[in-house]
Amino acid sequence: MNLKRTTIIPIDDATLAKTVFDSYIEKEMMILMIIIGDTDTIRKAIPLADNLAKLTYFNMERWVLWVRNHETLKDTLMKQLAASDDPDADMDFNDVKCFCFSPVLDMAVSIVHKNSTLDYANLQQAFFKAQSHDTALTNPQNNNT
Repeated sequence: MNLKRTTIIPIDDATLAKTVFDSYIEKEMMILMIIIGDTDTIRKAIPLADNLAKLTYFNMERWVLWVRNHETLKDTLMKQLAASDDPDADMDFNDVKCFCFSPVLDMAVSIVHKNSTLDYANLQQAFFKAQSHDTALTNPQNNNT
């Protein structure tokens, strides 16, 4: 895989994994896609997500973080999901295959279940949903009446 916009989170060093994750979550105006697991279907989805991450809309950078198992960053990711207003946020963490962080509030959105497909359309939809989550903050309307 020749990945340009994907960071593979280390699974053998918990401190380094957390440090790498934190360095991305702290960036402004970045939409992060977190893909969890290491199956054949995920390995096929990673290059698609990486390719979609090259696209930029409204000056919002995209990036993919690949966490190859559910144990690495489990506590951190579970806290992020618990704080989310996404209707699927309360699902069992081990059933989460993918989700995105909104660019301003860093809220977990676009949660994809393990049994869902990570095809081009679903990955693009996840990025767009995350981007639109903070629309009111990034594009305030002029209320002159």
